Amino acid sequence: MSTMMDVAKLAGVSTATVSRFINSPDTVREATREKINRAMKICNYKYNALARGFATKKSNTIGLIIPTISNPVFADSTQGVQDCADKRKMQVILGNSYYRYEQEEKLVKTLREKQVDGLIITTTNLKGNVLKILLEENFPFILLFSTVKRGPLSAVGVDNYRGGYLATEHLITLGHKRIGMIAGSFAITDRSYHRWHGYRQSLKNYGIPYDKEILVQTEYSLAGGRDAVKKLLALKKPPTAVFCSNDYLALGAMKGAREMGLQLPDDLSIVGFDDMQTASYVIPALTTIQQPAYKMGEIAAELLFQRMESAAKPVQKMLESTLIIRESTTIPPGRGNHAAHNK
Repeated sequence: MSTMMDVAKLAGVSTATVSRFINSPDTVREATREKINRAMKICNYKYNALARGFATKKSNTIGLIIPTISNPVFADSTQGVQDCADKRKMQVILGNSYYRYEQEEKLVKTLREKQVDGLIITTTNLKGNVLKILLEENFPFILLFSTVKRGPLSAVGVDNYRGGYLATEHLITLGHKRIGMIAGSFAITDRSYHRWHGYRQSLKNYGIPYDKEILVQTEYSLAGGRDAVKKLLALKKPPTAVFCSNDYLALGAMKGAREMGLQLPDDLSIVGFDDMQTASYVIPALTTIQQPAYKMGEIAAELLFQRMESAAKPVQKMLESTLIIRESTTIPPGRGNHAAHNK
């Protein structure tokens, strides 16, 4: 098997130059890069990054754990992480927890065995042993899509409470008084729980009694949204509007409402949360709460790299969530003509 020394000898350069070419090619002159590259091909030299990792105790790799690959909002945040990592010539290993804490625990263990230098985690359990152990061992990690605003954990997220408040307030100002909520199960996501609190506070501030009958907790899926809205519409006194705690649930709810024979938004107004790219392309275009997922991923990666380079103090970054009004919301049925549709 060829060695770095063989490549250096054939290229007529030092082993230090070959090493520099491998790790920071931009610092090597183009003519020298071509000679080394040619020599590596002739020698069939394969750079052993893992061996280098054992020597330097660094793998130039980070782990990214997300709850699902189905929801496009996590694709956006992953792109933000990836782009930031690429600038630093770092690799990203992606893991999917399926919103299951035991899978999250397993992924953290596996990624650490792979010698990743740090982790970015969208966790399903803030109080679990996983984060406690990472803290105790001073292992670099950042929470993404997090509700944490203080304490020893570094985190990036949006104000989910405010987002839930804004979504509900929008429906109230249109004239809705019977507003249901389809929420991701509180047992697997505190983000949904915080959005629910914003929903309740908005109702309270506008003098509308909270009715637990029109809250449905479900799995984060299209089918979950579809089945949940059917439960709400089957009630003796169904809601005239529904706030869904993510866009995926909202799209499912739109389908479920149509299957029940309703016209949207004339018979039922729907608001989502995330503003995934398809939200503006569905019919009617979805009114939703926008969270800047790409930016959140980018910031999380940058904070992680800072944490890996120095014993930085915990940092919590809360980005703005914004109400995006489109076509899926309007005044309640029987409250006048439909010229008041929001565009």
